[in-house]
Amino acid sequence: MLWTFVCCLLLLGCYSPSSPLDGTDEERAYDALQLKGKWKQIVERNAEHPTRSLACHKVVRLAQYRLGQAGTDAVLECLADSHDVLSSELAAMMMSDVYIQLGMVMMAQRAAFEAMVKHADVAGCERPLRRLTETALITGQYEVALKYIAIVEQHFSSDDWVQTMRSMARHPEQIDRHATFSKLRENYEKTQDQFFL
Repeated sequence: MLWTFVCCLLLLGCYSPSSPLDGTDEERAYDALQLKGKWKQIVERNAEHPTRSLACHKVVRLAQYRLGQAGTDAVLECLADSHDVLSSELAAMMMSDVYIQLGMVMMAQRAAFEAMVKHADVAGCERPLRRLTETALITGQYEVALKYIAIVEQHFSSDDWVQTMRSMARHPEQIDRHATFSKLRENYEKTQDQFFL
């Protein structure tokens, strides 16, 4: 009887609309603003209603940095405490976006992988898979990138992004001509690997 009750509670927790996999309403709002590069709106929103989410707090600091309201040291200090920040799939992807924008390729890769792991079904993992493809290309893991590309193409689309990524994986010299990836690769090669604290 007790076992049945525990199983029911677990199942209800898995299918709850407020499941931590989805992130919070606040995280969804900040994520949407971050994806659009709405840095001023992020800072203003936080000024009106200070964020409670650790991931959102780090997005706010990135926005302040982008607007010249915070220096590099302030951003790095904010990112130094990574405990508990990857509380949901969405929070992990938000952090992957923050890390990639700051040139922290390995941290972006790890956060994207965490987002993918938190989602049990590949059908909802397009964003993490795309990020993992990008970081694999930047770090020179071309075979891994091709595997991610195949999954994206099979489950989601065969759009221009897939063709571009596949071409770079097969012809890595193209990465050196890609405006963003070439800079990220250069930064990756100059820095030591970073780990979550």
